Amino acid sequence: MKLTIFSESSDDEAALRILIEAILNEKVEEVPRQNQLRSRGFSSVLTESPVVIRSAHYQTESEAVVIVCDSDDEPVHNQEHEEVNNEESQRCRLCSLKRKVVETLTTLKPLPHREMIKVAIGVAVPSIEAWYLCGGKLAVGEESWIRKLKGEKVGYDRMSLKTRVYGERPFAGKRAEIVFEEATRLAKNLKLLNERFPEGFGSLFNEVKSWKH
Repeated sequence: MKLTIFSESSDDEAALRILIEAILNEKVEEVPRQNQLRSRGFSSVLTESPVVIRSAHYQTESEAVVIVCDSDDEPVHNQEHEEVNNEESQRCRLCSLKRKVVETLTTLKPLPHREMIKVAIGVAVPSIEAWYLCGGKLAVGEESWIRKLKGEKVGYDRMSLKTRVYGERPFAGKRAEIVFEEATRLAKNLKLLNERFPEGFGSLFNEVKSWKH
């Protein structure tokens, strides 16, 4: 499958490719994005997602786009967000990306001899470093982060997750190597990622898995 990946860093995109291949149980050919970003925070991901999707559809041979961002301190997605006029859904990053993707897909025109572009969304709670630490000594997951957002002490925050994965600042250097190693390990235990991150990773997993049917 030919795939375009869009996340908050190029290292994370490389890691996501490993996870996507594990979900699909096949190698993927990553199609480079046409747009180059100066920043990679959530606002950039949200704003640039329509550009990435349109360009993948019209200007490349990509069959699908994967978009992943961090939740940071915003609400973790839950089923109540699907209700009409749910206020918390306005801050939920998974909901925000879903709305943006649906809006974008409705504007695309079919092209001859190819299917419409597919899109899968994931949101790492609270950051993709929590995914990289999944299965280790620190008990990370959406459930514990929800408790933290409610004021409970859970033993970690977003910065401590980065330190545990990459070491002390600056985080450059061996980041790409570390991310590759963790993604390769996680690719062998997707069940655990689904259990610990049922909304943010589960959304990505279920959509990508559906591409096999």
